Amino acid sequence: MSTEPIAQRVKQTVKLGNVSGDRGKNLMDPPVELTDHYYWLRSDKRDDKKVLSYLKSENDYTESVMNSHKLHVDNMFNEIKSHIKETDQTYPRPKRSWNSEYRYFTRTIEGKSYPIYCRTNSTTEEILIDVNVMAEGKTNYDLTSFIVTNDHKLMSYGIDESGNEKYKLVIQSIDTKETIPHNIPDLMYCSYFWYKDYIFYEMGDETNRMFQVWVYNLNNKENRLLFENSNALESVSVSMSNDETHFFISSSSYDSSETYYFTKDNFNPVIFSPKKEGVLYEVTYHQGRFLIITNADNCRNFKIMQCDNVNTSSENWSEFITYDKTMYIEDIHELKDYLLVVYKKSGTNKIKAIKIVNGEYDFNNAYDIELDLESSIPPNIDLICVDIYDTNKIWFSHESLDTPVTLYEWNLNDKSYKTLFVKSVPNFNREHYQSERIFAKSHDGTMVPMSIVYKKNLFNKNSSNPLYLYGYGSYGCTIDPNFSSKILPLLNRGFVYVIAHVRGSSFLGYEWYEAGKMETKINTFKDFIACAEHLISKGYTFRKGITIEGRSAGGLLIGACMTMRPDLFHTVIGGVPFVDVLTTMSDPSIPLTTEEWEQWGNPNQEKFYILMKEYSPYDNIRPTTYPHVLMLAGLNDPRVAYWEPAKFVAKLRFHRTDKNLLLLKTEMDEGHFGGSDRYKYIKQMAFSYVFVLKTYNLLVKI
Repeated sequence: MSTEPIAQRVKQTVKLGNVSGDRGKNLMDPPVELTDHYYWLRSDKRDDKKVLSYLKSENDYTESVMNSHKLHVDNMFNEIKSHIKETDQTYPRPKRSWNSEYRYFTRTIEGKSYPIYCRTNSTTEEILIDVNVMAEGKTNYDLTSFIVTNDHKLMSYGIDESGNEKYKLVIQSIDTKETIPHNIPDLMYCSYFWYKDYIFYEMGDETNRMFQVWVYNLNNKENRLLFENSNALESVSVSMSNDETHFFISSSSYDSSETYYFTKDNFNPVIFSPKKEGVLYEVTYHQGRFLIITNADNCRNFKIMQCDNVNTSSENWSEFITYDKTMYIEDIHELKDYLLVVYKKSGTNKIKAIKIVNGEYDFNNAYDIELDLESSIPPNIDLICVDIYDTNKIWFSHESLDTPVTLYEWNLNDKSYKTLFVKSVPNFNREHYQSERIFAKSHDGTMVPMSIVYKKNLFNKNSSNPLYLYGYGSYGCTIDPNFSSKILPLLNRGFVYVIAHVRGSSFLGYEWYEAGKMETKINTFKDFIACAEHLISKGYTFRKGITIEGRSAGGLLIGACMTMRPDLFHTVIGGVPFVDVLTTMSDPSIPLTTEEWEQWGNPNQEKFYILMKEYSPYDNIRPTTYPHVLMLAGLNDPRVAYWEPAKFVAKLRFHRTDKNLLLLKTEMDEGHFGGSDRYKYIKQMAFSYVFVLKTYNLLVKI
């Protein structure tokens, strides 16, 4: 198909406000009406023949445009692979003890798409699961949440063959490989864990909101409902303390939370402390007391409090560690004789160790784990959770944009450490690359950090380098500046690669996240635009020299910036992009919508309708010249429906005044994250890179 598909325009009215369905409170009345000519592309069951035919025509057109570059894609595929050690394995992990009978790891084999799960003891090595065998003949296959029981006798995992993230749980005997029948239903996202002969798991409702916690007894094959939450704004999760004595059910929205707890001797949840609006808290148990991470008392970067195991309501909490607003507390990890505090400070991940001496925490001698590395950027220290409670050794890792991941073992008693494992990256010399951190001034004067990497001998800082700018900026999720061999083909062609740590992430703390959500969401997009302009002004690239990429909510970021400033960017790569914000967020029947009203706002309310209409990419397409665009979708995606990028491309194609490339590629048997076939993933990346190079006229003739 050599001509662009032209989607039929069918006028349809979409109403926001006081209309059918549970759309919240304070609704617009009368409702606001939007005209949507491409609403017909929505097929909830993914079975509308007209819609499927249109998506196929878009795929055919994309293939025809890129058909002459098949050799380029093949070469790029091989180039990306050349920086990956295809036959490799992870560092073996013990189970519950450093003297564990077995250590577990995964192996990959050159030419094989999927991992092989293995274990080893002092004499033999054993293959537990070869996913390559299981996935044979399947167009999509995802095996996740692989767990071995503490006694090393059983293994369990989830399987999804459609990409809709509903997993069938499999339990097997390791010795016999016999599959053990059970009565656990399919699990959304496959969230579960073992405790002895019990499996605790979460269930999703029809909108994929996690609303129930269950426990399954392996012996009598009975399921028991422990907790249910009917509030559409909230979701639930279940966890266990590291000493395996206490269990916690968190029932939370984005702004408020409530916890229930029970013990290993009594599976009857009781409330820990009643919910208070605007207060988040999570709980664990350590050495006879509860420890609470909370933003109570306006401690927006969170503090740690404590209480005894009897009087647990918030009025009985006392300060555990003095609140430091420069520390964003992310987690605490309990060991028998230590408490580890995981936090972020000035964009750097850190771990603080606190020893227990004579039953008390020795705060005076608490210390941060430090690495002596030559770098202008403080090193990220990331805790690797090995499920060993009684230990004075921990594992942590370090990596950066120009340094592959290294695994360390740290002795908590004497502060010594040793290197366990360094990720091997073929055809890579760290000395040839340079990373930096710089800041851009945003619209309101806020300084926005960026992490940068480039190849030294190809970087001129004279406005001659093309630049690849990546961003996300939502849910408080931070894209840390970690190493990726997959960007080396870009760096080796002179691209500068940049991650913009915009507000909406938590790169500079929870306050940084709050400054890019709800009423302040516009900051996320203006930060990204400011980063792009700063990179041009400082000579890192040239005007119209920037490619931008974002996935999911990051796709909203690049879609919004593209429609706000179409003059600023050269090429846009949108992966499963959330671009139809108003229509999606107004419709409670769409999965994950209602609980995210505390993330984006509810556009059925006038205030948020006005705010979201300012940046919703689909609603801001207008007649003008746009960058080159490649939109990627998954037909079975349960998080961002395929019709969002499909509608976006159709509307963009109708309104644009240019002849730049505009392509839509929909994977017809995949979901939000694509397949877990590593070679297919690399092929998709190669395709995107060749598209980018084509738009810059940087493809070498073959």
